[in-house]
Amino acid sequence: MTAQPEDIVVDPALNGVHRLKCDCGALATLDGRSLTTRDSLLRALGRSLAFPDYYGANWDALEECLQDLSWHAGPVTICIEHAESIPGELLETLELIFLGAADHWRKAGRVCSLFLADSRSR
Repeated sequence: MTAQPEDIVVDPALNGVHRLKCDCGALATLDGRSLTTRDSLLRALGRSLAFPDYYGANWDALEECLQDLSWHAGPVTICIEHAESIPGELLETLELIFLGAADHWRKAGRVCSLFLADSRSR
């Protein structure tokens, strides 16, 4: 049986990048249709996770902030609806960075997952 988002967001052992065949439900949600450039994607993630003012909105800064999160209590979960709208290279890089952060936080016992909802599979 496949884990459901409500199970994943409470179990650090399930940290990672997850593809959904449904909408994001109650998860913090971004609309992939507005995240078609590196800049728009990185800025939206920074706002969604309330990154500090020093966040530079680049891949290195995203990686650093996701592995720090000293300003953010509790689980780190983001869901991107219409993830198919994000260009492949951007999505691939985002997934790699989130997988690194998910592994880092799994070891610390903290939930950290990215959910990608693809409207084409509904």
